[in-house]
Amino acid sequence: MKSSGRVIWSVSQTVGCRRIGIVGSRHLSTEPNIQKNVEVGTLQEIQMSVAKQLNMKNHLPSPMSKQMETLGELVTLIRDPMVEIASCMRVIDKKLPTLRLVLWGPFGTGKTVTLNQAVHHAYNNNWAIVHLRSAMELTRRVKEIEMSSFVSGRINDPSNAVSILQNFKQQNQHIWKLLGDLLTEKDYEWSKSERTMQGKPITEIIEMGITAPYLASDCVGALFRELRRHAKDDKLKVLVAVDDANSLWGKTLVKRADRTYASPSDLTLVVHFRRLFANDWTNGCVLMVADKKEVSDARNELRVSRYTPLELFGEEGFEYVEPFVPIETTNYSESETDKIYKYYVNKNWLASKAARSEEGRKQLMHLSAFNPYYYERLCAFN
Repeated sequence: MKSSGRVIWSVSQTVGCRRIGIVGSRHLSTEPNIQKNVEVGTLQEIQMSVAKQLNMKNHLPSPMSKQMETLGELVTLIRDPMVEIASCMRVIDKKLPTLRLVLWGPFGTGKTVTLNQAVHHAYNNNWAIVHLRSAMELTRRVKEIEMSSFVSGRINDPSNAVSILQNFKQQNQHIWKLLGDLLTEKDYEWSKSERTMQGKPITEIIEMGITAPYLASDCVGALFRELRRHAKDDKLKVLVAVDDANSLWGKTLVKRADRTYASPSDLTLVVHFRRLFANDWTNGCVLMVADKKEVSDARNELRVSRYTPLELFGEEGFEYVEPFVPIETTNYSESETDKIYKYYVNKNWLASKAARSEEGRKQLMHLSAFNPYYYERLCAFN
């Protein structure tokens, strides 16, 4: 298993999913089954109604969310990582294990933006979307806990579980009718009085969890189980998009009754998402972001950089998610900064006269060191 992961690492950096078979090229179909593609170097506008449905205001980095509100539109630059992700999604097949992709790179190079572009791409092509804003919400930002009645010692997280179900319902309105036609495989007995019978629409699981928070953690697990099963049966394709995914193997701030910190494997929602990462199901794509905020301040440029998947996932997490295709995000090229600069000028995002001059264009480019985050921040204040 380890050797295949290393082969993928070395090959995919040079040729990507467009050329290699990932899990054996002779078994991999290269016929595109996704009709709507993306083109590198283009500025893509996401309709505000779609951005609202996909809840991008909460999933995008806060500076871009504020920019979206100010300009009244959401425009992003399609870069090489997104094109490679789209290429990988084109070769998803019901006969092949779930394809796992890891976005990695230095702070501010567009990992979260690329993740949201992939979610929009899945929306355009009628995929089911399981999108988690940050895995750290399951390990560090837990408001309330309760002990699981199904697994001894397991800790449920009702608040986050309800949020996951609500977000799933909102983001998947484009295929809600299809989800309503997919039926449960077995009876689910949530409590002595609540149950979902075999042959009921899986949307009933979602509604059950939203209306009964104390059942929500178990409903998330049942929903994920049904999605994997129906994907295997070629009823739908599923994109699992998780930001800060390495935090599923990081530290937690959840305490047990004896005041010791629980491990991630003790948390019900963490276990459910880890099962989605497993490659024991087909017709899906798992897109993970490896971010160093789990181990250090992402903006700390004085310490030695730690942002490769092996360093961030740790030995346990790395062995769990491999083999995977690593996709690196990098700083802008000069042509990319020019495209963004022209867009900002046309939208009057650059307010000062100096910033709109040729000298100002060059200064913004070099002061930001071509880093997308710092470039946007400099443009916002000029």
